[in-house]
Amino acid sequence: MTTHGKDPAPSEDTPKAALKVKDSAAVQIDDNSKVSENKAAEAEPQKKKRSRKSKSQKKRATGFEEYFCDPPITPAEYEEEKTSIYYPTRPFVDRIEECIQRYRARRRFDNTRDNLFSRYLFLGGIDTTARQFQGTASLTKRDLDGLDKNQIRDISANDVVERKAVSLHGSRYYNPNQPEHWDVDFTRVTAGFLSETLVRLTAPGGPDYLAGVDLVSNFLKYVDLHDVCPEYAEDIKNAQKVCQKAREEMPPLVQIILLLPGDFGTAANRVTCNEGVVGYDNTDDELREWEDAVMNLKTARQKVGIVLSILMSSKCGQEKGVTFEEPTKQSGLPTVVKTITQQAYEVVGIVHPNDECHAKFKSINKHLGEANAVKPCGFLQVKRTVLPSGWENAMHNKSAANKEKDVIYNLVMEEEILALMKIGFKFEMDICLLNCGFGFVKKSLDGHPTFYEFLPQELMWGYKEPVANPRPGPSIHNPTGAFEGGDGMGDYLHNEPEPEDEEPCASGAPTGDASSETALVKAAPVDAAPVNSTPVNTGAVPYSPLNAASIDNAPGSYAVGEDDVEWEL
Repeated sequence: MTTHGKDPAPSEDTPKAALKVKDSAAVQIDDNSKVSENKAAEAEPQKKKRSRKSKSQKKRATGFEEYFCDPPITPAEYEEEKTSIYYPTRPFVDRIEECIQRYRARRRFDNTRDNLFSRYLFLGGIDTTARQFQGTASLTKRDLDGLDKNQIRDISANDVVERKAVSLHGSRYYNPNQPEHWDVDFTRVTAGFLSETLVRLTAPGGPDYLAGVDLVSNFLKYVDLHDVCPEYAEDIKNAQKVCQKAREEMPPLVQIILLLPGDFGTAANRVTCNEGVVGYDNTDDELREWEDAVMNLKTARQKVGIVLSILMSSKCGQEKGVTFEEPTKQSGLPTVVKTITQQAYEVVGIVHPNDECHAKFKSINKHLGEANAVKPCGFLQVKRTVLPSGWENAMHNKSAANKEKDVIYNLVMEEEILALMKIGFKFEMDICLLNCGFGFVKKSLDGHPTFYEFLPQELMWGYKEPVANPRPGPSIHNPTGAFEGGDGMGDYLHNEPEPEDEEPCASGAPTGDASSETALVKAAPVDAAPVNSTPVNTGAVPYSPLNAASIDNAPGSYAVGEDDVEWEL
């Protein structure tokens, strides 16, 4: 019996040859499918294999991690540092130069850290400029074969110390041959970099600023760990303390600058310096709207009256030298007796509100409500100081300077700002003194930490050595400094065009003069200006790119047709 639709099962009587034929056919079908699959795989575009980085490369430390520690060195390396590299009798210049080069080789610098570290070294008098025509970018492995790591480091290093008695950049960088102009001081260089240079390069108190502080601290720890210069060990420790001060002082200093002049200073400025001044007339509607948006006049008078009454009634700060005088004005509000502008002050004392002041402020704020609450205030005691900043800003009147040097100004300020203050902070601000014995901050310009330092080396950034020039300078008689035998630039630009020759007669015949015979053909003047140079305005017509010639080296006093344009070069 057979079953329709199904192959009969092989019986014992079925010949083995038939079974082999079927098996071979199945194998052939499988082989054909595999071949087709292989052809489809070959038709697909092959993907490029990306080189995978090893785990050791991915996890390799940069050297600037928070808990990074330099790997241990072998006894042979330790002996080499003690007896050869950082031997105390070796000149300091050689030791610090090799220390900087070895430090760069053992850290992984990104672009930001590399630029900041170069600026730090420049402030210390180290030349970090790239060596022209002596770089290592074009060196191949064949060029470096047979050199050890110390020789490769010496070849690729850019941080060097000038040693020549007369050098091209001798005045910009530290030179041991000029000890009268330089002092080795790690503390002042660190303070100058963290308080002046790094503040201008990054956001003070931000992540980039703190990364710069950690960079300097990391380098100082490396110098201290390897005992590079034991004669300056104490100085290096003081420099590390400056780094710690920068971490602690810069964030609150930024908050203080944002909060100044404070609510009381804004209110007192509105009452005493604007509406309080006789003849003050604000007709500008936009300015009036802005003043009302910041603090309207009614609220300003209320704040000033409440704060002054509480401070004077509770005798706040009297034990620290704060004096009070009753205002003579009938309205009870004080008046400004003196305004000091664009002056630097140093914080010498902080007077927080006492318990009596806190109780009175709390009692009044219950009636005013949370929206109109008056913040508790105390006093900030400051005295005048001079901040070196590269400008001549010293007091020329010595007698007046001696009188005002020890004068302490008591400025009313909110407690939230006083909590951030530290003795030694320096501020550039305008203050107003009232007739009641104290004053307030009218406007804050800038703030500086306690370790603020300005170094003269800051002025040498971008400085170029003067080069002798035989060409005379401009004067009223010769505005461009042009002279015979010069480069011709000034002569061409300021030469007046030659007068036009007489026109020929109507018949075209020459006039008989030898000079007039050649006047029919006028040679084009030669432009001595360099190619693609910007036209210089002589004052006759204002310069505009639309007025400039479209073709370089085109003379301005000769016009020809479009078909016969010829420029004589």
